[in-house]
Amino acid sequence: MEPFSKEKYSSKVAQLLMQRIRNGRLRPGDPIGEAQLAEECGISRAPVREALHHLEAEGLLMSHPRRGKCVTLLTPETIRNNYELSALLEGEAAVQAVHGLPKEVHKRLEAIIGQMRAAIQAGGAYEEHADLGTQFHKTILSLSENPLLRSLASRFSRVISKYLLYQEWRTIYTPEELLDRHNRLFLALQTRDEATIRAAFREHYAESAERLAQFCQPATSGKSGKKKTHFPTE
Repeated sequence: MEPFSKEKYSSKVAQLLMQRIRNGRLRPGDPIGEAQLAEECGISRAPVREALHHLEAEGLLMSHPRRGKCVTLLTPETIRNNYELSALLEGEAAVQAVHGLPKEVHKRLEAIIGQMRAAIQAGGAYEEHADLGTQFHKTILSLSENPLLRSLASRFSRVISKYLLYQEWRTIYTPEELLDRHNRLFLALQTRDEATIRAAFREHYAESAERLAQFCQPATSGKSGKKKTHFPTE
């Protein structure tokens, strides 16, 4: 590849690695060589190191005592825990949204649901359906009164569904299922009942967690009986 231009090198390295994780070129557990990456990008190791630290803080990379950094490995439990947190936080954001600006919430989300239906009728690409789903969730979070909640709510599941297991995530729902799932959330929001809204978000995220968990089922390895996580190649 061509050496990086004189933008902030660490940001460019981080973007490169995120792209490779998202497109499946880098898989969970794959090692990240600092020296090799610096040579490939035509830069010193310092900005590469900075980028790796940043991605580790974001949850995309993890450190191994003897092998250095690698793309984060996931277990079914990790996925369920992350998605449970997303459900709790976004459910709270949704409750705040319907109490604060109910008409605006209804208008924005109804428009997105309509776009989802139109995309299905037009035979749009899967990415279009997925992007509309992302807009649906961002709309809810944008209306929360709590900026920290907005920031955290999208972080936990986003690292998994948009990066670490993005290639798998693209296969777990049909466009029709995506529409149905978000329409159920929309109907729950219309009730303006806190318990109903929170339950709908728990169900929404729990279903995705279970479907994604199948891609990293732990298997017993070796005489020690320790569990080792395996990732399918397809």
